[in-house]
Amino acid sequence: MKFDLKHIILWLKNGKKRTLDFENNKVNIITGKQSTGKSTIIEIIDYCFFASNKNMPEGEIIDKNVEWYGINFGINDKKFTIARHQNIDLKKYYFSSYGTIPETPIDNFKEENLKNIIDTEFSIDANVVFPYGGKEIKKDSKISPRYFMLFNTQRRDTLSHQDTLFDKQSGPKNLRYIEALQRIFDIALGVSTIENLVKIEKLKEKEIELTKLQTKQELYSKKKGDFDGELSNLCDRAKQLKLIDLKNSDEQCIKNLKQQIENLKAGFSNSNDLLEQYEKEQFALKLKISKFQKYERQYKEYKTLIKNDFDSLKPIEYLKENFDELLNDDGVDKVIHNLNREFLRIQEFINSGENPAGVELKEVVKKYKIDLKEIDKKITNLDENAKVEHLTQQEQLLFLGEIKTKLDLYGSKAEEQNYEKEIKALASEIEKLKKNIDEIDRSKAITLLNDYMFDIFENQGFKLGGYEEYRPFFDIKAKLVFLKKIDEYVNQAIIDENKFVKKIGSSSNHLFLHLAFFTAIHRLFIKQKIPFIPQFLILDQPNTPYYATEDINEKEVFFKALKILDNQIEYFNDVLKKDFQIIVLEHIEWKDILEWKKLHSDDFKHYHRVEEWREDGDGLIPKNLLEE
Repeated sequence: MKFDLKHIILWLKNGKKRTLDFENNKVNIITGKQSTGKSTIIEIIDYCFFASNKNMPEGEIIDKNVEWYGINFGINDKKFTIARHQNIDLKKYYFSSYGTIPETPIDNFKEENLKNIIDTEFSIDANVVFPYGGKEIKKDSKISPRYFMLFNTQRRDTLSHQDTLFDKQSGPKNLRYIEALQRIFDIALGVSTIENLVKIEKLKEKEIELTKLQTKQELYSKKKGDFDGELSNLCDRAKQLKLIDLKNSDEQCIKNLKQQIENLKAGFSNSNDLLEQYEKEQFALKLKISKFQKYERQYKEYKTLIKNDFDSLKPIEYLKENFDELLNDDGVDKVIHNLNREFLRIQEFINSGENPAGVELKEVVKKYKIDLKEIDKKITNLDENAKVEHLTQQEQLLFLGEIKTKLDLYGSKAEEQNYEKEIKALASEIEKLKKNIDEIDRSKAITLLNDYMFDIFENQGFKLGGYEEYRPFFDIKAKLVFLKKIDEYVNQAIIDENKFVKKIGSSSNHLFLHLAFFTAIHRLFIKQKIPFIPQFLILDQPNTPYYATEDINEKEVFFKALKILDNQIEYFNDVLKKDFQIIVLEHIEWKDILEWKKLHSDDFKHYHRVEEWREDGDGLIPKNLLEE
């Protein structure tokens, strides 16, 4: 996708304007001292392309003085200007579809409408959606161009990192970018379409669903086998208890037992059973005797309680005998006489030796005990076969009660828990999905990417320090570039991780691997005709491993790294016949680049000095612009 940044514009709060100019098909270099605002260039571009967070440095210089941040760029033979107000919460945007740069931006475009325009230029329509979701990304949500731009930037903390190849791949704030990269990588490589990835994800979901059903079916089959065995044992026991005929099958047995249980619900009579009649009479007599005996015990306990409390009533006798001395009153005298009379009655009750109803009760109990002995004798003398039959009938009733729940469960759950129909239908659906899915073959794209990286090193005669016999190898699973011996590199389809060199050690080596990867993968995008990736690259401080060194050998290694970028412009222009733009934000002095160019006349054909910020007051916002 054609893209080149033409200008970065800052509209200051004091009414002044700051502009940086860039060229297409060049390695555009902004170089300068620390803390002059170089790294902010990446954040301005990110912010104008709808960042949800503003990462501009806060303080006295940049964000405090800027009213609007803007970019002017070419895209697919069109020229656009986007400016965004510094207050992120306001979501104010200026947009010109002709690339007009105003003296002062105005809020003239809704963010959602502007996103739709940029989506169209990135070839993103309603069908360009995430094939599967995650914690942050929802399935079938539209893919933002911001995610494809992960292939266009290398921030300072990423560029020479040994464990991270892409920006925004660490920390909880970047979780959606981590998820996005996993989901768009096959699309970016051109090894699968979004529609095909959606089918693959649907297939995975169906296969997981099938596995769950098969597990449930296995569990059901095991339980059903155990249950069927248990029912067979129940039928054997029912035959022993003479509930069913010995010739009945298990199926007939279950049917017969269910019918007998239904008959019990309707009512079951055993009134003709002599033994049961005797046992009922026996139980009734024992209950009556027990009640009378309980009454006798409670009577004695009551009498004992009254006797224990009797002494508290004796003052009544004293009052009666000495009343005249205490008080001479007819009303009180009457009360005392009544109390004394009740006292005498209680005394008589305590002194009496027999319960008034005791004699009659003893006679009744005596009669019941005689009747009980008669019943016991009848039960003892009852025919042994009648007793056995009675016991068998009791066992039958207990057995029918025991198996009622099991038979109900067997009838209600057997059909419900069988998943064979669902499994068969799902398996058929999976087979149809498989026929409509194009198999993803990444090997050709990865091989081509690896070859591009190797060629990038070979064309300038560069070897990684300490790894002269190795070549770069991209591991798509880890999303990192490792090294592999050249003589073990023939068959790239066989991936043996034990033969990878993962810990290279030198940040300089990691820098070269990053540069090789990002320049190579943009060549791959052109080869694969990927419409979603802009043809530009921004690198923040690639000289970090060599910064502040006076070692001429170290500087030579760094300039070889820069040569990779010069070669990238040349390769795009001469071989691919395409445009490409690189922006480098650097510490190195421009005079050092010029000195190297004098010594190596073929190097740095495509370098363009944007600005150099060395003097006091130089920077993204020069001090002279801050003056009123």
